[in-house]
Amino acid sequence: MLENSLWLRYNPEKTIREVLVGLYECAAVEIEEDERELYASLKRHLTKKELKMVMMNEGGCTAEEIGAEVALEGEELKKAQYKAYRKLRQDKIRLEVRANKVKEVVETADEE
Repeated sequence: MLENSLWLRYNPEKTIREVLVGLYECAAVEIEEDERELYASLKRHLTKKELKMVMMNEGGCTAEEIGAEVALEGEELKKAQYKAYRKLRQDKIRLEVRANKVKEVVETADEE
């Protein structure tokens, strides 16, 4: 688990997997089970600010708290959050966090 991660600092109630299931509107079995791999994927594709905004937003922090943490306000904060969630919805991240069985099915279908 991610005992010392920022994820648990900002979002102790939900796992990364639960957040991604809600975001992608899919079944939990479609998302990788290893929280470390999911966290690493998010860190690889999002900037530190974007990842922090997503973690805090999913943890239920207010816009003021998020803005103070990432040094953005108002419209700039809204645009930055929109960009972060847009990145999360991209296929390159979505396919990377999929469970291995789902990845194999997709790869097999692509080969045919």
